[in-house]
Amino acid sequence: MEREMIIMIKTKLNLGPDEFKVIREISFARPSIKKNRKILQIVCVIGAFIMGIDTLTSFLDHSIGNALISLACLIAFIWFAKVGLYYEQDLIFKIIQNKALDNVKNGTIEYIFDSDGVTTISELEFVTSKYKWDAFQWWCVFKNYIYLQTSTKKIVLVKKSNLTPEDYESLISLLSTHVQQKEICH
Repeated sequence: MEREMIIMIKTKLNLGPDEFKVIREISFARPSIKKNRKILQIVCVIGAFIMGIDTLTSFLDHSIGNALISLACLIAFIWFAKVGLYYEQDLIFKIIQNKALDNVKNGTIEYIFDSDGVTTISELEFVTSKYKWDAFQWWCVFKNYIYLQTSTKKIVLVKKSNLTPEDYESLISLLSTHVQQKEICH
């Protein structure tokens, strides 16, 4: 009679600014967010081109007031195309995180991984949740973290440095067996 090896991995995560930053960075890497940002960048480049032409024609018509307004718009469009959209999305994510995660800021979450799924224990709220493996849509490794996401957009974030090498290998094996891995985190 062959015995199945039981795997149980326990780890804790202290939520802080680094963890919230990692969650935002992973969100920025999502294909839909990247696509929206790319579309808006193209719109800004087109706006910059139009404002460039308007600035040039206003200067040629000796309409300095209109030329300066067009030049300001041109600079704004270029700035938004290069960095402004990223800052705007980052600000929106920070606002959403602050509202959605207001009750777990700087708290500790314990995770227990086993063959059935993941149990999360929020020490700050004294809430225990059990997620079966089929509740997770995908997982990835990002920087020093392992990230899992459920179909309801709940997340599990595990700091790799909190795991022993054996626990890390066992966790990766569990995840690879039960959940689809995504490449967006790389």
